[in-house]
Amino acid sequence: MVLLFIMADARSQPYYFTHYQVEDGLSNNAVLCVMQDHLGFMWFGTRDGLNRFDGLSYKIFRNNPSDKKSIGSNAIMSLSETADKKIWAGTEKGLFIFDELTESFTKFEPAGNGSVQSVKVVGDNVYYITLYALYRHNIKTNVTSAFQINKEVTAYNILKDGSLWVTTSSGTIAKYNAASNSFDEKYDLFSHSGYVVSKWIQSLYDAGNGTLLIGTSNQGLKLFDIKTSTYKDLLTLNTDKTDIIVRDILAINKNEYWIATQSGIYILNISNGNYYNLKKQIEDPYSLSDNIVQTLCMDKQGGIWAGTYFGGVNYYPKQDIIFKKYFPKVNENAISGNAVSEIYEDDHGMLWIGTEDAGLNKFNPATGNFINYNPAKNRQTVSYSNIHSLLAYNDTIWAGTYLHGLDLLNNDGKRLHNFNTLNANIGSNFIGALLKTKRGEIIAATDKGAFKYLPSTNNFERITALPKGFFRALGEDDKGNIWGGTYGDGIYIYNPSTNKADHYFFSINHNQVIACNIVNYIYYDSKNTVWFATEGGLCAYKPEKKELHIYTSKDGLPADVVYAILEDNHNNLWVSTSKGLVRFTPSTKEIKIFNKSHGLLTDQFNYRSACKDDKGNMYFGSVKGMISFNPDSITNNDFIPPVYITGFQVYNKELAIDSTKSPLKQSITFTKKITLAHNQSSFNIDFAALNYNAPSTIGYAYKMEGLDKGWTYLSTNRKAYFTELAPGSYTFLVKALGEKNAASNYAKLDIEILPPFWRTWQAYTLYVVLALLVIFFTIKFFIDRSRARQQRRLEKLAFEKEKENYEDKINFFTNVAHEIKTPLTLIKGPMENIMDQIDELPSIKTSVELMSRNTDRLMHLANQLLDFRKIEMNGFHLSFIKTNVSGLLYDNYIRFKPVAEQKNIRLDVKSVENLSAYADEEALNKIFSNLIDNAVKYAEKFVSISLHYTNDKKEKYQLICSNDGFIIPEENKEVIFDSFYRLKETSNHAGTGIGLTLSRSLAEMHSGTLVLDTSAKHMNVFVLTLPVHPINNTHNSD
Repeated sequence: MVLLFIMADARSQPYYFTHYQVEDGLSNNAVLCVMQDHLGFMWFGTRDGLNRFDGLSYKIFRNNPSDKKSIGSNAIMSLSETADKKIWAGTEKGLFIFDELTESFTKFEPAGNGSVQSVKVVGDNVYYITLYALYRHNIKTNVTSAFQINKEVTAYNILKDGSLWVTTSSGTIAKYNAASNSFDEKYDLFSHSGYVVSKWIQSLYDAGNGTLLIGTSNQGLKLFDIKTSTYKDLLTLNTDKTDIIVRDILAINKNEYWIATQSGIYILNISNGNYYNLKKQIEDPYSLSDNIVQTLCMDKQGGIWAGTYFGGVNYYPKQDIIFKKYFPKVNENAISGNAVSEIYEDDHGMLWIGTEDAGLNKFNPATGNFINYNPAKNRQTVSYSNIHSLLAYNDTIWAGTYLHGLDLLNNDGKRLHNFNTLNANIGSNFIGALLKTKRGEIIAATDKGAFKYLPSTNNFERITALPKGFFRALGEDDKGNIWGGTYGDGIYIYNPSTNKADHYFFSINHNQVIACNIVNYIYYDSKNTVWFATEGGLCAYKPEKKELHIYTSKDGLPADVVYAILEDNHNNLWVSTSKGLVRFTPSTKEIKIFNKSHGLLTDQFNYRSACKDDKGNMYFGSVKGMISFNPDSITNNDFIPPVYITGFQVYNKELAIDSTKSPLKQSITFTKKITLAHNQSSFNIDFAALNYNAPSTIGYAYKMEGLDKGWTYLSTNRKAYFTELAPGSYTFLVKALGEKNAASNYAKLDIEILPPFWRTWQAYTLYVVLALLVIFFTIKFFIDRSRARQQRRLEKLAFEKEKENYEDKINFFTNVAHEIKTPLTLIKGPMENIMDQIDELPSIKTSVELMSRNTDRLMHLANQLLDFRKIEMNGFHLSFIKTNVSGLLYDNYIRFKPVAEQKNIRLDVKSVENLSAYADEEALNKIFSNLIDNAVKYAEKFVSISLHYTNDKKEKYQLICSNDGFIIPEENKEVIFDSFYRLKETSNHAGTGIGLTLSRSLAEMHSGTLVLDTSAKHMNVFVLTLPVHPINNTHNSD
């Protein structure tokens, strides 16, 4: 009987937990201790780090061997906070003190390096257990003392009267006697209990009225009476007869205690001994995430945090309203489907629940029991699993299906009859809505019109005053008029007495009753207002006054798609939408939105799925099951969450604390002012309101004074972004918003952005000096530019004069060459005749040969001048023919050999035999002649000439002409090819300065190159490279 009572009590009080695990940001799922600090932050000690939690995000503290200010171990065993706002953390490697200002840890050396299983702050004293010995440290006197006891200390507690009690590994409890500094009173807590393998005691809790709750490792929970020095066993065995292993104890109120065990949480009413065991349910995502519960903590809002060993943190919030959840479970008694459609209460208080995916359900609210009617399992029940409408009437259930007609069932769910288009005048097999009128008539709405049931013939007749449209919602006002909502055709009002109907249709220019022509639900309230749930908002229509009011997302609704409407006992409307549940107060237009964060299964509800039972409980169907609640059970939550700045990032990088390069000298939460450099003017600010009931629904407003004129409102985001702020002083303000956008308290941060050096007063002084210098140099610049312009004008005139002189010189030389060439030609003829007879006149042979050579030289110079002029005037044309290059070189060698011998210069020639190529023979001869002439002219003792192919493919050939004369400097390797250029060092030799210019031009006309190779440091090396087949050559013959 006790167990049945407990189960009934548990069903009336559901327990839904929110899970925070590794996937959400928690450092490790093994949570060993939980604490809330004076600011309101939650702290979770895990096997892998210490977590500070603000409701949505975590800040994790771990051991860093290279940082002496980090915590010494990642395994956090216990937590407690002192009055001076220091957090003491017991770890596997000692006890550490956390400073919230610097967010750093200091090791408490007296505790050593052992595991600290428990730490507790009472007044100015810090009690802790390490290596199963109990110590006390006085913060004011800085004195640490050990308590002497012969056994291992496993737990302790300081009662409200100041007395200290400890438990030991031998199963005893003892009271400390300060006068004798000993534990005089010792009591055995297992003296009249059954045999146990271990008498280990894990927890000790002051239950008041001179009693202590004792949590053991093998014999559950015990109650010790200090006055009588007796104990009794409260919870010993689980339902499977295994030992209850107690880890922690938490008082919720005077009579209710939560017991953390390795088999879930036991909720114990100490006044009557009733209890209930909360355990992990595999198919229930809202149950405990793990049965091994290590620790319990109640926050300032009354919410309960349970740290588990494998399932992270479980949070049971103290909600303003509790939504019971009903969703499918395979191995448990539960609702059959997810998509819940119509819900209807019969005359016996049973709820009939249709689903669109798993048939019909009969629910007993008193017992919480479901009976499922699914045609897949029982062909004698509803004809199809997709139920769209329901009606209870005279101990029968009418169930409208999708495309399978209308079923008539008895109270046991057995099908009595199926009305369909084959056996009844029902128009369509898709029954969208059902209505029982005040006259007791049954009307069925289909996608082919509305039909009235005729009991006398057990058939239907169509209501001819209404069109053959898609009706999906029915309602009746106090005058007996039937309101029919359609899919796409607005509203029809049918008067049964006159058999006439009026039509209201939404249009842009004329809107009488509705905001949208798709009507999902019609509700007639206690104030004679007709409400329409449409896909364009919530509509209120007063027929007497013909007044229409439309409420949409612009007025505060979470969405414009509205599914169903109910009225509670306080004239509030409860409206289901596609984005949450709304409590709407028509008199004040106040809107409160509930979503998944408040305990709903999902934010999206389903069409026409709503019911209010005779006890005032409301039921709404969604796409993931059904929820229920009682509007009268809503409590006012006066909790005002504190708001803190929790993070500051410059260019998306979190600022370090007390770093040499960081402007942050202490935690941003406690920083009043921060000074930033000019290159730190882009930053983000994180903030949080410490409300854990529904943290994701908290809205925020922030303002940067000095930048913003008004507040910026955020729906869920908790970060403000600022980019490239100008130097100056700013004040950042942030507040959390309540239900009516009423602000809670503020968080404030003064921000100063320093100007860059170039915007300081020192810089401005420098700017004045620089400006004066600029003015001075500007004036000087314009004077110098004027002078330079004048100089350039003079240089231009000089250049033009030089060019004119150059042209005159070229013209002069050309004219001279023409004038000289004619007499030289006349001289050349007789000279050749004389040369033919020179052997007959030996006495003048030498003189005549000298005259002949000089005549040839003059002819060569004249021809060079004329050729150079032709090239400049683009009048020199080449004719490529196959030429014996080797022979041409040999001819030049024979020609210059006497000259070289005369100057005692050795002239060596190496050539590939019979090297032939396409070339202009005359032009090639000029190149060879000029190169050999220059080599012999400027050589000291040696001239070397080689002719060869550049590679095996014989595509190109090279003439390399070297001499040991004055070495031409490398910086002059190009200018020596300019016309009329002469080196000063060789100006004593006769020459015109156009030989190399002419030769390079002729080489380029052969698609070749002529360069000076300066890699040979002791020789002048000219390299002529020509192709065997010049580009675009035209040859006369082979």
